[in-house]
Amino acid sequence: MKRAIFTSLFILAAFFSAAQSRQASFEASLPDSVKYILPAFAEGNLVYKDGGYSRGSFNISTLDQTLRYIDTDGSEKAFIDNDAVDRVTIGGVLFIRPQKSYLGVVGAYGDVMLCVEKRLKFDDTKRGAYGTVSATSSIKSLQGIGTGDGTQFQFNGDIRYETKETPFLYKNGRVYVPSKKLLCKFFPEKKAWIENYLEENKINFSVYEEVEKLMEGLK
Repeated sequence: MKRAIFTSLFILAAFFSAAQSRQASFEASLPDSVKYILPAFAEGNLVYKDGGYSRGSFNISTLDQTLRYIDTDGSEKAFIDNDAVDRVTIGGVLFIRPQKSYLGVVGAYGDVMLCVEKRLKFDDTKRGAYGTVSATSSIKSLQGIGTGDGTQFQFNGDIRYETKETPFLYKNGRVYVPSKKLLCKFFPEKKAWIENYLEENKINFSVYEEVEKLMEGLK
């Protein structure tokens, strides 16, 4: 029994080691403007949920949403216990982590904050004959590289990805997906203006730039 447990643990460790190696190789192939949320590492303050804090040079991975830091030897390291992080300020930019990703705080509108999640997204489709696209593959069935939300990928052939910025609203410790109903609830005194704006501008609430423009009108 002990031998079987040891063998299982050894296989599991080998699997994770191989996955980390694939992820490191893939990250190395990406330009910094793609693999990090910020253009460069910058000095910042890390605040833990237990009230403790650390200082260092930080950035955030768009692939797996882990905090990265520059170690004393000058090498880049991934922060292990991201669930212990309450917030981090990097180069003057505040990031909160209410769930499984880091949300950059763009602006405050009373007690409501507009936040943005910057994440690397992958195309889960397969290319057919003459460049046609078949959406038959399941992105959750792929194995190999983790993205921080439980999804795993194994890259075979061409890798198609994009950096996606998704807007969120944050109020009283909770994260919300923007919508007309929610905005009217959060800003009842602006309800008429919101309804008129949305009649004249058919916005997509999943597009950060469009939500940001609407929010600017609420100041």
